[in-house]
Amino acid sequence: MAQTATVIEAENQKIDSLFYYFNNGSDKKAYQEAHIALSKFKTNKAVVNTNLLLAYYHNKYSAIDSSIYYTQKALKSRTTVNDSLSIRLTILAYQLLAINNKKKGLYHESKKWYIQGAELSEKNNETNLYYTHIHGLASTYIALGKNVEALELLKKCVKNSNDQEIILGSYINLGSIYSSLYQYKTSNTYLQKAKEICEQDPNQKQALTSVILNIGDNYISNGEPDKALFAFYEAKKISFDNRFHNLDIIISDKIGTVLYSENRNNDALLIFTNTLSKAMRLGSLDIQMHSYLMLEKLSVRKADYTNAYHYGKRYYQIKDSIENSQKEQEINRLEVQFETLEKEKKIKLLEIENLNKSLNIKNKDADIENYKLQQAIIAKQNENQVLQFQNGAEKRKNEIALLKEKEALKAVELDREKTIKYIVLGAFFILLVPIVALLIIYYQKLQAQGLLNLKEKEINEQRVSSLKKDQELKLIKASVEGQNQERKKIAQEMHDSVGGNLAAIKLQFSQLTNHPEKMALIYSQLDDTYEQVRNLSHNLLPKKIREKHLVFLIKEYIYTVEDASNIKINVSFFDEDKINALNKNLQNELFSIFQELTTNTLKYAKANTIDIQLDLLNACIFFMYEDDGLGFDVSQTSLGIGLTNIKQRVENYNGTLHIDSKLNRGTSINIEIPLNA
Repeated sequence: MAQTATVIEAENQKIDSLFYYFNNGSDKKAYQEAHIALSKFKTNKAVVNTNLLLAYYHNKYSAIDSSIYYTQKALKSRTTVNDSLSIRLTILAYQLLAINNKKKGLYHESKKWYIQGAELSEKNNETNLYYTHIHGLASTYIALGKNVEALELLKKCVKNSNDQEIILGSYINLGSIYSSLYQYKTSNTYLQKAKEICEQDPNQKQALTSVILNIGDNYISNGEPDKALFAFYEAKKISFDNRFHNLDIIISDKIGTVLYSENRNNDALLIFTNTLSKAMRLGSLDIQMHSYLMLEKLSVRKADYTNAYHYGKRYYQIKDSIENSQKEQEINRLEVQFETLEKEKKIKLLEIENLNKSLNIKNKDADIENYKLQQAIIAKQNENQVLQFQNGAEKRKNEIALLKEKEALKAVELDREKTIKYIVLGAFFILLVPIVALLIIYYQKLQAQGLLNLKEKEINEQRVSSLKKDQELKLIKASVEGQNQERKKIAQEMHDSVGGNLAAIKLQFSQLTNHPEKMALIYSQLDDTYEQVRNLSHNLLPKKIREKHLVFLIKEYIYTVEDASNIKINVSFFDEDKINALNKNLQNELFSIFQELTTNTLKYAKANTIDIQLDLLNACIFFMYEDDGLGFDVSQTSLGIGLTNIKQRVENYNGTLHIDSKLNRGTSINIEIPLNA
């Protein structure tokens, strides 16, 4: 007796440890140890609980058939069915069977198990399990389209259950049903109650976000966009604070859609641009596709058809990739179905073979009689075959004699053909020798002509290189001469105007003790000197920057590049008047950055298209530059002089530079410069 009690206690402790592992994140360990322990357990209780644990494990990982198998095994392993523990286990098993059949789409089978579980729970006063089955039965009714029956059961759960999880699930399901019935006000009433429950539990943040999102959807369906935006922004804050990244981009997409429908185009543009970059990082193809579609619509509204074409193109590329992926999944599904059918055919064939074997055994005596008859027939056939063989031997002798005669005739024919071949080959070689000699002479002439052409090509290349160097020297000399003239002009201006004023001011200061009234004159001369220095610094800007606007200079440069190359440059500005009104020094820096990026693309990228976008929004300059060239690995490539200069120019204005490039995928450069920094 003492030994039996020790075994029961040890097995109970083992069961407790297995369930502890399963409920605390070590479900794999629980699964492995349960399989080992199942073959060693001696008590019925331990076997039943282990089978139930394995059923829960397979249910968690959607191995539905395995979960059903272990659930039924647990039910069959019971020895007693009247004690409270066994009854509770049975109710839990019924719940598992209902859940698994629902996952398989067998809703009527699921309904049967939920009803049996509810009846057994009510009979044995298991209140919590009773309402768990009632709630599950309601969800099955929803799947079957029986919303009236589901509403009745869910309201019963809300009224009588003490389990907050069941009440929360009931409120959410009630909100969903009333929303499908277009009763949005009633739906929001239940969703608000679900929201209050989630707000009381800090572990329900994700459920809270989903509930608020459903409330916002109801407001949109009811034609209340302002309330919908308020709900979406509330959900966005919760998802951002808790790093629910997937929910965050879904909410941003909904906010952008509402802003677009309200014609708040600039706000919608910022939302969808930000959402697109987040969706690309998370790999959310649906959100990427919808963001490109909405950006295309916004560009069309602004008559920016270049960007509209670009966004539309990206939208259809992602859409095609999704459709191709779905086709591959469908093909894989059909392959699995085909293999399943083949296996079923093999099983049926084996069944037929087994049936035939059983029939053969029953008809054994008849087979023996048939065998004796067949032996007699075979003996007669053997006699006939012997006679046939004898006749065949005579025929073969005659055929061998004929074949020998034919072989003798063929040998004579072959000798004659060999003689003719030798004569033809001799004549061919006699003609071949002069032809080969002529070909050798012709090849030597071609080789000499090729060398001559190569020399001429080298000479021409040297002449072109020399002309280029002369031209470069002339340009350098002209540049140096221009710089020298500019320096002389600046020095002369400094000497004549600023120097003269400073000398006069110095003289006035020397007489200030005796003539204090000259202080006003000194101030006037200082103001004049400051104005001259300011004008001189303005004159240091390039003439084209001083006389022309940035937008015009960029467009003029693009026309020059497109005329001199095969590259296509797409450019867009927003808003041009504000960009042209920027400080001239900043315009000069932006134009220099644009020239350096274009030069790098022409030199190294081998691109066909360049896309440029320069926007001024919310006191910030956004400069986007993309090409479809060779690209480079940013992590393994140090920045050259040009990109280093660009980075320095951007940092001088407290801006940020981001370079995104990969081999054979082109290069994308984003620059942001705040104007109020």
